[in-house]
Amino acid sequence: MEREHQNQSNEQLNNDLQNEQKQTNSYRIQIETLTNEIHTLEKASDELQQEKNQLLLTKMNNDQDEEGQNLVRQLMQEKDEYQQQIKELRKQIKQINAEKENIQKEFENSSKQLTQINHDKNQLQDEQIQFNNEINSLKQQLDDLNKDKEQQINELNQDLSSTREQYISINTKLENDLRETNDNQKQETERLENNFKENKLQLIEQINRLEIENHELKQTINQHEELLNETKLQLDNIQKEKYDQEKQLENNQQTIDELQLKISQLNTELDQKNESINRLTVCIRRSIDHAHKAQEYIQENVHTSQMNLLAIIEQSEQESQTIRTQTLEEIHHEFTNYLTVIHTVIIDNKTKLEKQIEEQQQTEKQLNTINNDHDQLIKEYDEEKRKFEIQLNELSNNLLQTSESLTNTNQTADLEREKFEKQIASLEHDLMNTQSDLESRAKKYEMQLSALTENLATVRGELKIAHEKLVHFEHVKTEKADLQARLSVSQDESHALLDRSITTESRNEKLLLENGQLAKKNSDLESALQEIAREYQTLQIHANKLTQRRWLNDQDVHECMKCNQLFTLTQRKHHCRSCGNIFCDV
Repeated sequence: MEREHQNQSNEQLNNDLQNEQKQTNSYRIQIETLTNEIHTLEKASDELQQEKNQLLLTKMNNDQDEEGQNLVRQLMQEKDEYQQQIKELRKQIKQINAEKENIQKEFENSSKQLTQINHDKNQLQDEQIQFNNEINSLKQQLDDLNKDKEQQINELNQDLSSTREQYISINTKLENDLRETNDNQKQETERLENNFKENKLQLIEQINRLEIENHELKQTINQHEELLNETKLQLDNIQKEKYDQEKQLENNQQTIDELQLKISQLNTELDQKNESINRLTVCIRRSIDHAHKAQEYIQENVHTSQMNLLAIIEQSEQESQTIRTQTLEEIHHEFTNYLTVIHTVIIDNKTKLEKQIEEQQQTEKQLNTINNDHDQLIKEYDEEKRKFEIQLNELSNNLLQTSESLTNTNQTADLEREKFEKQIASLEHDLMNTQSDLESRAKKYEMQLSALTENLATVRGELKIAHEKLVHFEHVKTEKADLQARLSVSQDESHALLDRSITTESRNEKLLLENGQLAKKNSDLESALQEIAREYQTLQIHANKLTQRRWLNDQDVHECMKCNQLFTLTQRKHHCRSCGNIFCDV
């Protein structure tokens, strides 16, 4: 996925470079066309000077009719050339409008990228909220586990205290009975000793069972402690991840500030480009005005068409300026709103993270206190166990002493035997009850362990999901870095374009000066042509007088002398300068 994103980013960079190269080429083409127009105007002025000289020569040779026709043809050719120049200027205006549209599209793309960044930030904020909820749930689970452990320890302590009291009461009763029956129960002492030994073995077995159960409980406690340690490690990792996310948010804020600066720079660059475009349009208007002045003496219909063109150009420029101002104001307004929203969100996230860190520190303190209490309870349990073993050894010694004293007890053994049997039955019943209670507790502990394992599995799955989200966030960071690189490249290229535009403006100013000089030359040539035309008309009149051809009167002729059509308001009369007769347009 990362390679695909990199390839896409590279393709976008290549496309941007190609577009900017096209823009530079279009500026170059515009400059070349303006220089070509200037050269053509210079050539036209040279040709007009040559025609002037030729007319002077032909005036000396009296070839008036042919020269007049050549002048008309040349004037028509010049008219066509000026029309072509006007078409080329229209094409240039269209190209400039296309460049404006490309610039607006680039701004739209940058705004789309900013919206994507906002969307990614919102997703990260949602993920952080989910992550915080998961942490709170883990804290609640830990509190519940600690409460269950405390209850279990209290129950075990109660059981041990009850067994101790029972054992002490039995021992006291036995000692009293043995003291009373030491005199007359020698024969039954052996039986009683056997019974005592059996009871002793049973008690030892019960004690061993209790020790085994205590050992199992210790193992479960150790397992719970391991789980607590694992959860502590997970909490540490979560804190590290939060710290990394805070750093990433700070970096994002820095990138946003950099983007603000870059967008302001782009706005200034756009203003500069718009100024350069306005300057080019002014230059184009001036060139159109010069061409219009050069063509006024050729045909009046061209004048109306040029006025329409100027009106269309002014309308298009006004529309482009209005669109430009509207788009820039909208982009500026949206960007300011966006920045305010981002700042508020970042401040809220910082406050939430600080609260979460304080809560985690409090939970860690609580866990430390619970662990200390747990260690103290284990120590107390070990000490009580040692005391209990010492008491058992003392009891065994006492039993040996009583066995020696029981050799003298032969009387009242039956009654006491029955009492002892009843006590043994009650003890067995109590032992069965304690065993059933211990088994039920063991089942409860097993169920709790299974639930804890399931919770651990879910927590691990959630941690994997969080890790994947962090990987996605790193990918977003790389994309942001690529965008920053693109912006830097575009800034460098825009600076280069500004330098080129400055050079082209200087060249255009020089060309405008040259155009002014050429316009002066054209005006001089036009005055010379007018003088030549006047002389030509005088020569024609003089030639008509010499040939003694009569110029017919308009009132004498009512029909065309060639096609015999009547003259009307639409079909007017036209005198022929060679013969003096009147004809129609055809």
